[in-house]
Amino acid sequence: MISDDLALALHLADIAAEVTTASFGSRLPVTHKDDSTPVTEIDQATERAIRRAVAEHRPDDGVLGEEEGLDEGTSGRVWVIDPIDGTRMYAEGIPLWTTLIGLRDDTGVRASVADAPAIGERIYATRGGGAWLGDRRLAVSTVNALRDSFVVHSSVEEYVRTGQLEQLARFVSSSRGSRGLSDAWGHLLVARGSAEAMVEATSCYEWDWAATSLIVEEAGGVVSAVDALMPSPGCRLLVTNGLVDAQVREALRG
Repeated sequence: MISDDLALALHLADIAAEVTTASFGSRLPVTHKDDSTPVTEIDQATERAIRRAVAEHRPDDGVLGEEEGLDEGTSGRVWVIDPIDGTRMYAEGIPLWTTLIGLRDDTGVRASVADAPAIGERIYATRGGGAWLGDRRLAVSTVNALRDSFVVHSSVEEYVRTGQLEQLARFVSSSRGSRGLSDAWGHLLVARGSAEAMVEATSCYEWDWAATSLIVEEAGGVVSAVDALMPSPGCRLLVTNGLVDAQVREALRG
């Protein structure tokens, strides 16, 4: 049975998809915010559409979004959204982007959706109810050695720009194979058992992990930071199946 919270999260994903898919498919102009991250007009329009829907259905709830920041609300519940996670992919016409929607209260994230409308995939989770892709319950892999793991990571240019290329080389050379896929896609690949670990190169924020953290955890995995057990604003995210976590950290430390 779908909870009211999850039902609304799915409805918000439907609203977002109407905006994002209408403009997707060709290359779009991109501007850069003060933190150098890319943004398009569609990112902004999608977040506005989600905020309007939350105000209509849950007027007391807050919203934290990548584009417009925090509106705390009065209920103690906050919808954490990234209207287009993977803006670079979206702007290039590559369908590996998602809309992320998570609802948290003082106990943590309660329900979440990671929607990839360009390829017709929607993954969702509720606390204690598992992570699902359609009628398939997701589970992380049982691989327990980094040398046998397939790993994913941020783009090489991000590691070059941040002076971490040597660290990336240690990480991927310790595995059996790798690809440059990060953002929510990297998290979801771990959750569905297609990869054992993902490491980000640059700073991440709550909208980057709120929705996917519940999905990964309900699938049996772990979302943390490269240098800490809990993610925090500005951290580099580390996502694993939980079995290779220590080995990944050792490889990253060198």
